[in-house]
Amino acid sequence: MEQYEEGITDFSWEAYGNNVTTLIQYAWKHKSLGETIHTHSVEYEVWRYLKKSMWLIVPSFILSSILGVLKGIYDFYVKHRKLKFLGEKTTVFFLSVPDFFLLLMIQVALITLAHYGFPRISLYGSEEVSNKIVGIVFLAIYPTFYIARLTYSSLEQQSNEDYIRTALSKGTHRFKIIWTHMLSNCWLAITSHLNTIMLYILSNLFIVELITSYRGAAYRFYKALHVRGSFTVGSPQSIDTSLVIEYIIVFTGVLLIVQLFSKLAAYQLLRRGGSSS
Repeated sequence: MEQYEEGITDFSWEAYGNNVTTLIQYAWKHKSLGETIHTHSVEYEVWRYLKKSMWLIVPSFILSSILGVLKGIYDFYVKHRKLKFLGEKTTVFFLSVPDFFLLLMIQVALITLAHYGFPRISLYGSEEVSNKIVGIVFLAIYPTFYIARLTYSSLEQQSNEDYIRTALSKGTHRFKIIWTHMLSNCWLAITSHLNTIMLYILSNLFIVELITSYRGAAYRFYKALHVRGSFTVGSPQSIDTSLVIEYIIVFTGVLLIVQLFSKLAAYQLLRRGGSSS
């Protein structure tokens, strides 16, 4: 115990700064953050797993964006119709249910259906196409309903505008008004939340890859942390620091790219609106 206490040092900003400086100098000199325990370069290891995760991230981002807008339009269109229980209420329900619980329930449902003769779907692993499809669906669930709620709220704010009442008085079909006129005023609000959508996808990526044993970037990042259930005095450092730093940079970079795209899209929409006025 005394030996352990002697190894404990107080935090020092000077030591922290020296560590950061040493790391930057090493990376600049060797064009790498080092090697992993498998003798691969850190960059190779990160890219090898990142490619698998991108097969989930990109399609789920596109899918949730499209389906979310369509679901929001549907919610607004049926709010005064008999099928309104399939509209906004379902959106609110899926937004209120914890992601972890929802993913487990879907897995249990698919396993149960396969037991009764339905086609069996591979839920675990990362090599089969069905593994990627399941991961994409899981990742797209919450962002889809988030965008649906955002689209519905944007349409609802415009429902009492004068141009809406004028179009209705002229006999224009309600769906045409929504799709042609109202939706064009929603794109700015939707594009401004793209970064939030990607943040949800990346945060859920850890849950999805761990639950489905999908060997992607989030799974590898978790393993690089080497979270242990026990602690032994004198044991070596358990965290693969270089890998953790690389993955933090990569995930932050993805968010930055989406943020820049969101800002650019919003700028173009504002410019188009200003030009048309």
